[in-house]
Amino acid sequence: MHKLIFFLLLGTTVGFFACNKDTPPYEVLTDSKEGAMVFVSKANTGVQNLSIFPYTDEERIYKFGVGFGALGLPANDINVSFVEDRRVFDSINDSRRINGEELYERFPSSSYTLDKLDLTIPKGETYSDIATLKYKSREFNPSKSYLLALSIEKASGYTVSPGAKTLLIVASKLQEKPANTTGWIATASSEQVPGENTGRASAVLDRDLNTIWHARYDPWPETTYPHWLSFDMINPQYVTKIAMAPRQNNPRGFTKFKLEGSLDGTNWFVIGDDLRFDPANKGYQYYQIEKQYIKNIRLTMLEGLQGLSFLSEFVVYTY
Repeated sequence: MHKLIFFLLLGTTVGFFACNKDTPPYEVLTDSKEGAMVFVSKANTGVQNLSIFPYTDEERIYKFGVGFGALGLPANDINVSFVEDRRVFDSINDSRRINGEELYERFPSSSYTLDKLDLTIPKGETYSDIATLKYKSREFNPSKSYLLALSIEKASGYTVSPGAKTLLIVASKLQEKPANTTGWIATASSEQVPGENTGRASAVLDRDLNTIWHARYDPWPETTYPHWLSFDMINPQYVTKIAMAPRQNNPRGFTKFKLEGSLDGTNWFVIGDDLRFDPANKGYQYYQIEKQYIKNIRLTMLEGLQGLSFLSEFVVYTY
């Protein structure tokens, strides 16, 4: 009798779970617009900067789409339409004018194409198909910055997120900036390790004026000129200029040097010859070179105020 009751109860329980196939709330198809929002997927990450340099006629691609947020999934397709938003463009420029900043130019009509301005979030999905912006960097003036503001105009009656309604796409003017040195390999003719404030060649790439590379002085005999530092940038960089800062607490460093570049680390060519450096000037000292792609740079120190040499910072500028 007890076994019969057990199997009856088990059967009832199994039957209950077999029939309880309720869909989780976040997967329920609904046409309710309460609490639901449509948004531009990339708008939350801020201004979208196009890759402009190097300037070529080759078409480059930027893609974007829209998303849906709600407790549930749309029961019907959501049709979303974009427009170029001149009001946003003018508002941003008004703000920049007040702040004394350079104004944006509109994207030249010849610089880009959009394959579509109407996207669809399909029934039961949370993301739309993708729009593709194709652009040619050579159509942009390197001395100007450009802005394209694309806003959602319609979204099948759904609320559009105020903070993620507009996509701001920027083509910035060409500006020199310090290269990212992550992963670079620094070597030297000698290093003092362990030494004063590290002593290693890598110390000149850390953006810290308090750390230095130092030529070896222990064990004796100490090293003497010429000294060199070499940098493998891993990938070719379009180098525009070099900056260096001397050791901050000793003005007796090198005074004359040359710079060489290479594309393979084996075949070197001069990019700066018979150059002068003031080790008593604690600020950064800048050296223009012929702008070009370089993978390796070598600094050779030729003369100084003593046999040893040292350096605080070596900075490569690029676009």
